[in-house]
Amino acid sequence: MFHLGIVGHRYLRDDQTRAFISHESSIILKDTRAKHHEVVALSAIAEGADTLFAEAAIDLDIPLEIVLPFEEYAADFEEGSARERYEKLRAAARREVKLPYQGRSNQAYQAAMNWIVVESDLLTIAWDGHPAAGPGGTGDAIQQVTKLGRPWVHLDVTTLSVRFHP
Repeated sequence: MFHLGIVGHRYLRDDQTRAFISHESSIILKDTRAKHHEVVALSAIAEGADTLFAEAAIDLDIPLEIVLPFEEYAADFEEGSARERYEKLRAAARREVKLPYQGRSNQAYQAAMNWIVVESDLLTIAWDGHPAAGPGGTGDAIQQVTKLGRPWVHLDVTTLSVRFHP
């Protein structure tokens, strides 16, 4: 079983960036499935890149496993459409890992990011190239995946380009 994970920015600048992430996520998922046949997508299904990747996996009938950073994670999805997408992805997931945090915290978000990085054989990172704004940010994932010596794919949300890091 090959695990393909996503970490990325929650707030994306425009529709073009969202379309880029959706499209490239589909390509990466398809290519990975062609090479490994049994693929599982991993996501924290946060708004933004995580959700777009998870939706692409579901559209391709690739099993989805999710991690929930804290007990009341649904409260992170304030907008009605965001909450609907969250609930739909949660229902579609074949496995759900709940981390032991009760409420929203930097530690909870960092633990979820760590889980995705550690569990992934290949990590997709939708990133603007800037350092993390806080603990568990996308920039932290770069440091961790590099430290672990794992391959990753950079979806550059600034230049809308893709780069593979073996």
